[in-house]
Amino acid sequence: MKPAMAILAITLLAGCAAQTGPTLDDAIADFISASELEELDVIRTLDRYSIADLTERYIILRTRKDVYLVRFDRHCLAWNKDKVTPDIRHDKNALRPRVDTIRGCRINRIFAIDEAGAEELTMLVNASVSVRG
Repeated sequence: MKPAMAILAITLLAGCAAQTGPTLDDAIADFISASELEELDVIRTLDRYSIADLTERYIILRTRKDVYLVRFDRHCLAWNKDKVTPDIRHDKNALRPRVDTIRGCRINRIFAIDEAGAEELTMLVNASVSVRG
């Protein structure tokens, strides 16, 4: 009986290893849901902000006072990480989801996030990269 259980366990583990699990984007979406992040219609950027990329679909945008999690419509492969500037369409001091773009990547959603949440997401991404790496 025990050898049969061992064979079953090995078969199940092999099957689980062969399946693709949740993606990093899925983990970030789960974080948004679990943290009940507030979705915003507009953010004020003024002249100063910085961007940290998480995945091809999510970035963290920091202004002088606030931190935001930005989600693009689709995977954004076309960024130049050396010089990231918003392609502003309506107001040079604001970014709006579904209207504005960053380096040609349309912003789908913007969430308010605190520094601790941004740090947690960064650690999640770094842990994922080191596991794959």
